[in-house]
Amino acid sequence: MPQRTLDHSRHVFSKTMPAFSTTFPMESSTPSYPVSGMGGNEDKDGIIIVQNDQIFITPPLRGGKAALISAVHPVVLKMNGGKVTEPIRVTSANHLSWEISEKPQYQITISEDKLRAYFTLYRVEKYAWKLVNCPASAEVSVRAEPDYDLLLSKLTVDQILAGFPKSSFIPNLNIPALYAELNNPTYLPVCIAVGKAPVPGTNGRLEPLLQPDMTGEFSSSKAPDPLNYLGYPGIASVQPGEVLARKLPPREGLPGFDVYGGILPSPQPEDICLIHAADTSLLPGGEIIALREGRPRITGIGTPVVSIDFPSAYIMPQGMDTGDGAFMFAGDVVAPEGIRDQSIIEALGNVYIYGDVQGAVIAATGSIVIRGTVTDCQLYSGCYGVRQGRLHLHPAHLIEEITALRKAARLLEQNLQSRQQTVKYGLVVMLLLESKCSHIPGLLTGFQKLLLDNESACPMDIEQIKHMLEVFLHPGQFTDFITDSVIGTLLKLLEAFCERIEGLQEENARIDVSEAEGCMIQAGGDLYIHKEGVRNCTLQASGNVQFLMEQSVCSGSIVEAGGAITLQSACAEAGQQSVLTAGSTISARRISVTRLSIGEYTTEIDDLLEDAVFTAQNLRTANQR
Repeated sequence: MPQRTLDHSRHVFSKTMPAFSTTFPMESSTPSYPVSGMGGNEDKDGIIIVQNDQIFITPPLRGGKAALISAVHPVVLKMNGGKVTEPIRVTSANHLSWEISEKPQYQITISEDKLRAYFTLYRVEKYAWKLVNCPASAEVSVRAEPDYDLLLSKLTVDQILAGFPKSSFIPNLNIPALYAELNNPTYLPVCIAVGKAPVPGTNGRLEPLLQPDMTGEFSSSKAPDPLNYLGYPGIASVQPGEVLARKLPPREGLPGFDVYGGILPSPQPEDICLIHAADTSLLPGGEIIALREGRPRITGIGTPVVSIDFPSAYIMPQGMDTGDGAFMFAGDVVAPEGIRDQSIIEALGNVYIYGDVQGAVIAATGSIVIRGTVTDCQLYSGCYGVRQGRLHLHPAHLIEEITALRKAARLLEQNLQSRQQTVKYGLVVMLLLESKCSHIPGLLTGFQKLLLDNESACPMDIEQIKHMLEVFLHPGQFTDFITDSVIGTLLKLLEAFCERIEGLQEENARIDVSEAEGCMIQAGGDLYIHKEGVRNCTLQASGNVQFLMEQSVCSGSIVEAGGAITLQSACAEAGQQSVLTAGSTISARRISVTRLSIGEYTTEIDDLLEDAVFTAQNLRTANQR
């Protein structure tokens, strides 16, 4: 953790003479000492001698140079009151002094959050320093060494306590820890004081009270009444006056204190902004009641803004022909008698299908319930349904491509300017759209058609987006208008559109299917297999995956869960083993020829095991054997 030093002084300045003055001035008016062996003008240069903690300086003779002096840490030289930082010439006319700059005996550091104080010992004994004798020379580097024959003091707890500034005193110090470190030094940081972190409060939240009731849903073969879809099994609907959710207010946390004893306030909890339709009412106690019948849709759980509304529902007639096989609806889609093969359904709500499904692609921002057999299909709910839906997929792809277009336009413009050529930014964009980025107009046209065909499903006003699409579909007509900031505006509009689609994602958007083969199934919440099981499938759930019927089998499939996986039986299919990856636990009544992964631990199950429960801990133990 980042720390700060309580004592800002990195070094202690001292001298080693018994007088203990702050500095030890050395008088430089000393007699000269002759030096032999010098010829020419060198014998006229000044001389320095270091002896018995004194510095003797002989001035130069006529025609000679003053002696050159410097210091080696921890010696600090001062000449005429100024610190000597590099070799300098000195004469008897200069006032020269020296002092020792040594690291302090200890240091107190405080963690950045002020919840811990640390004591670091550097040395217990404090010895005097002495200058290293140096014979006469015209150039001298003054050195010092500890005088181990002269012990000045030994560090004590009382000295440490007295060393705290009044403004930074730390109460409740761990005195025994200080004694232990002084008596048996480790020279490592030792925690000597601990504060108490504040306890965060609880933000306001919305608690949904309705859950779909799947009891008996997959054991009945009775076709639901097309005229009463709210009464279908699995649809969590309400009647007027019924409580559908509860708004829980924020709760204050508890304050803490730092190592100085100061109060650390708890972060202020935040309340949610609840946007609810006129068809609901918020009571003083926080209960939210319905004023009409319908299926309440709650979005934004876990975010500062939570919305409640009642989506419309589309009842698909039997054998409905969707033209190109694609159907989009801004609400729930209900198919009482199943859907045609190879259908594509995109719902900004839930999808309920009471029949078999083959070769279909279904993306829902809410949940998906399919009572029949699912074969060769792709099912996406919640966050996965958002990303796979065309209203999110198309603009997200456009954002990537237009960002690349913007980067290329800037680069091309810079290259032209470096050649001192002037060109309109709009012409640069038009040139790129006709060459390097010629695929973008097709993407723009595709998104434009998607908006026009599904304008009622769009969660925001799209007039600005349609106008900007027209501009970039006909850049030659808008070369004076198109600028870098205009491209930025288009990107912001597309990003806002994606965010609004993402905001339609419902909490715990689960998927319930009877059985599946050859499918890709991704659930934004939990995933439930109610009957025979899955074969050669890829299953992924942000929550848990559960195989409910005792005879259900997971064979030759890949299953990944953010939470737990609960199986009845897992095995291989045509030599292809099953692969199970969970965030917490994997439990199975019977399991063989399966690879298991929980966290960072993996194991292979070859032989049959019964009533097995696997956790990260027992997988780690198995790997250590």
